[in-house]
Amino acid sequence: MRVGLIRLVVPTRLIDPQTQVTRLRFPLSSIVLVASHQENKRLFGFVLQTAGGRADGQPICDSVGLAKQIAFHSEMDRRASEKQKELDKAKEKQQEELSKQKQIEKDLEEQSRLIAASARPSPAAADGQVLVLSNSQSEDSDAGEEGRKKGESDA
Repeated sequence: MRVGLIRLVVPTRLIDPQTQVTRLRFPLSSIVLVASHQENKRLFGFVLQTAGGRADGQPICDSVGLAKQIAFHSEMDRRASEKQKELDKAKEKQQEELSKQKQIEKDLEEQSRLIAASARPSPAAADGQVLVLSNSQSEDSDAGEEGRKKGESDA
């Protein structure tokens, strides 16, 4: 069975998968507790009962501790990455909102200029009459002049 940093060969050896070095030899009957990680069932730890109180379990504790540190740092990196993605999305959204606000301000300025230009009095013609410059009115006035000329020629 291969797990994380160690490989447990039934029944009596604990082997490092990178170096294939046997880390510990023990009888299978000396395992008193085995537990797996709550989220990743490939990670597990176990406790050995030793005869005479010897510290044979130290290499296992070191390996389990190292695996715990690796898992912890991996989780912290994942959370930091997610947090950075959230911050990037918020910043992007804020930039979009700022861009929209600037466009609204430009549109309002343009509308203000148009309103101000339309509120100014039209320049007077040379004979004292008001000269209106707009497409619809100039077309109407052209038609009116033609009608007047036609009327004068008819008379």
